[in-house]
Amino acid sequence: MPDAIVLVGMPASGKTTVGRMLAERLRRRLVDTDLLVEQRTGVPVPAYLARHGEAAFRAVEADAVREACAVPGAVVCAGGGAVIDPLNRWALWHLGTVAWLDAAPEHLAERLRADPIDRPTFRPYEATSLATVLAERAPAYGAADIHLDATASPERVAATLIASIPRTGGRRLFDAQVPRHHPIGPPATRVVMGVGLDLEPAVEGVAVVDRRLLAAAPGIVAAIGARACLPLRGGERAKRLATLGRVLEWLAGQRVERETPLVAVGGGTIGDLAGTAAALYARGLPLVQVPTTWLAQADSAIGGKVAIDLDGVKNAVGAFWPPVAVLSDVAVLRSLPARQRRDGIAESAKAALIGDPALWRLLEDRGRGALRDDEPARYAIVERSARLKLAVCEHDPFETGERRTLNLGHTVGHALEVESRYHLGHGAAVALGMRVAMTIAARRGADPDLPGRLDDLLSTLGFSPRRAFQAGLVREAMLGDKKRHAGRQRWILPMEIGHTVEVDDVTDAELERGLGAIRA
Repeated sequence: MPDAIVLVGMPASGKTTVGRMLAERLRRRLVDTDLLVEQRTGVPVPAYLARHGEAAFRAVEADAVREACAVPGAVVCAGGGAVIDPLNRWALWHLGTVAWLDAAPEHLAERLRADPIDRPTFRPYEATSLATVLAERAPAYGAADIHLDATASPERVAATLIASIPRTGGRRLFDAQVPRHHPIGPPATRVVMGVGLDLEPAVEGVAVVDRRLLAAAPGIVAAIGARACLPLRGGERAKRLATLGRVLEWLAGQRVERETPLVAVGGGTIGDLAGTAAALYARGLPLVQVPTTWLAQADSAIGGKVAIDLDGVKNAVGAFWPPVAVLSDVAVLRSLPARQRRDGIAESAKAALIGDPALWRLLEDRGRGALRDDEPARYAIVERSARLKLAVCEHDPFETGERRTLNLGHTVGHALEVESRYHLGHGAAVALGMRVAMTIAARRGADPDLPGRLDDLLSTLGFSPRRAFQAGLVREAMLGDKKRHAGRQRWILPMEIGHTVEVDDVTDAELERGLGAIRA
């Protein structure tokens, strides 16, 4: 049975018309997810949306996508917004060839005004509002295998698509250009996420690589095509001035020029170390992040903060140096040990608590499976986490306000790591840190159900609620926290899922109560 053909794009881009032509020419079944929704609900999509709202519609649409994906070799026309959900995208993109039928907002507006089918969500069919929706969906549409001009005749679009069907084993599921926010280098960062990715954008540079990858996943290193490679042992102990000096001397020995990309291949510590070297050498090398851990893909490779540690102070020396590209392949997470996967999912729980209730529900429903063998859920969790951080960093690239929310759980978490001499994993430390913040927030008006839900989620994901530690050393380490201002500790407190507050008046008694909640 041949692979399916999936058509994606905005409303009025011609998916249904082109789909019918493809199905007829290729003698395949046509499946339209909007029609499946109508069959399930008994009413047209616009009417269902008007009566029940978008959240209810998206749930029914997800069922329709699953039904469409069960039809082998079909031509599938996906609803315009179906691709927003990374789980839908995972399923659709794995069917076969995905084609994006693209048209300018002005052209779409004209078609919508001429179409007898009413679409109240997009009224009054103005190009400006359609452009906003298109921009929101572009990272998903842009991950399609084929990009077609939908303003051509349907016959020509169908013929071009048939002639362009690729043969590829990898799946690019997210492809976005995001503002880079730095006066040196290009204005945008390309962020690509998927499974079995082609790493071609990283070629022609030099690479700093976690040496364990050379044995565990030699293919990803070979795929980079770097002309020189420096293997280093990852882990927090690598983020020191001595190792940074070694990287800088190696770059000099390779006669690296200012336009030569430095590729960081590994987890968050390798990304931090190589990123700091890239920011310093020749006053700035192009940095390409190829994160190979859950933590790095969901969080640390994104946003452009790079740093190394000093004695007793984590991430004390660093810079804002955004990468020119981030290439995240969820397939490499298959070989991670359980502890490293758990380190990453803690950052995903933090992201959900900060601003993504849908991610929180996904973690509750499928987080445990994602840690094991539920790869679609794993991808969706990583992508949603990364997208939340991308959005926060776009609003506040230099951490003057909103970006500080990403510190939830890290005020105490980093201190616990320092106190343990980095024997405590980052994820376990952040999980404990979130419990401390939650204990403080609970007495300041937080949702009364939230402490129990947080404890249940962390327990489901395998985190211990308590740990033995020296409270004095933890307090001392907190004095080096970068978020302190005018001698006062800034805290991010979770008040409800998707909402936090920043305070700087946490008392010693509140801190002692919070630490007591996690002390074994």
